[in-house]
Amino acid sequence: METITKHILVPVDFSEKSEYGLQMAASLLENNGGEVTVLNVLKGVDPVWSESFSDKERSELLTKINKHLCSFAERYIDSSRFKLNCVIEKGKLCDTILGKAYELSASVIIMGTSTADNIKKRIIGTNALRVVSESQCPVITLKQKPIDGGIKRIILPLDITKESREKTMTAVGLAKENNAEIFLVSAYTINDNNVLHKLENYQKQVVDFIQNNGVKVTSNLLKLEDRVDGVLDFIEQHNGDIILITTHQQLDIVDKFLGSFAQSIIKEAKIPVMSIVPKLKHFVVFKLPAS
Repeated sequence: METITKHILVPVDFSEKSEYGLQMAASLLENNGGEVTVLNVLKGVDPVWSESFSDKERSELLTKINKHLCSFAERYIDSSRFKLNCVIEKGKLCDTILGKAYELSASVIIMGTSTADNIKKRIIGTNALRVVSESQCPVITLKQKPIDGGIKRIILPLDITKESREKTMTAVGLAKENNAEIFLVSAYTINDNNVLHKLENYQKQVVDFIQNNGVKVTSNLLKLEDRVDGVLDFIEQHNGDIILITTHQQLDIVDKFLGSFAQSIIKEAKIPVMSIVPKLKHFVVFKLPAS
């Protein structure tokens, strides 16, 4: 299995939210090692690219920004222990992040995101949402400082779709890397014995698979009026450190992704959210076992 921390990409803009991403990366590195690329994107309208600067002045300014970027990253990433790359690129923010992830074959992108209160909901920034929806590798988004002590409790919402298999494989790999426990939660909202029976059977298969891989797991089957609220309550009750969800790549993401279970969890969860696009063609973090 290829580790999540093989090559971490952390986009930063020197804000507090950027520090959250670096702190999360440092926590993963501490247990597993790996390589980190810290990326700062200069927008096309940035004065550094103005024609009023000579080539020499632009070069000197870029050198200063890069030095500042490395100093910022080294507050959290120990460059004497882990390989740290500091990169400055000019372009559109999301396109540059996605392009760099592809270029590096990054195993995961970690992004601290801004939030705003809106009817007591936590709203993810539109840039982070686009990266989540279009990235071909997993993306971890977080709105708060990560919990000290690393990842020890992984929340894994489970349904009976094929995508849950890939999500389960990633959860197992992440649990092994961090000596963590997996908490399965399957939620249903209707009185349908057929649905309940399928969930029970599938959950048992997943529990057996996780245990056979040497990972501690507990399973929970909940009947809820609202799946999102129920899972969020479950996270708080079990002190979850990270939750894994699957997302789908869609160009019309605003119309089709908003309001979905994944979008709601990304918006409202207080803990880091790892989003995984199923059926990856370019980035295979964990290969499924042969059937």
